[in-house]
Amino acid sequence: MKNHHIHSGLDSLQFKFRDNTIVVLINDEYQDLANQNPLLNLVLVLNELSYIDESLDFLNWCSENEVNASSEKLRLYYIEILAFLPHIKTFFSDGKIDGFISDLDFQLNAGAVQYLRSNE
Repeated sequence: MKNHHIHSGLDSLQFKFRDNTIVVLINDEYQDLANQNPLLNLVLVLNELSYIDESLDFLNWCSENEVNASSEKLRLYYIEILAFLPHIKTFFSDGKIDGFISDLDFQLNAGAVQYLRSNE
């Protein structure tokens, strides 16, 4: 669900997890949100959470997303997500967030992402 404007170029989704609802910013390079597929949206959210978890710091994450690091809203968003990550990590056996679909599959429109994009 798009509803929070934090930064132009990044779309937002509300992610409900147990008793928590957080906003996750998505760099929707392939326009996947237009499919309105809840499973595909979940993969996008998990991928973004994984990217943040693996980022070196806020500046690194901004650089990877090609966004302006001087945005206070973005900095607060990043801090909020970092605080949320330990909660979601407990549901992965190795403690590492996994979106289950590789970046290469997104780029090539292959495998599971191709199926999810077809909205069947």
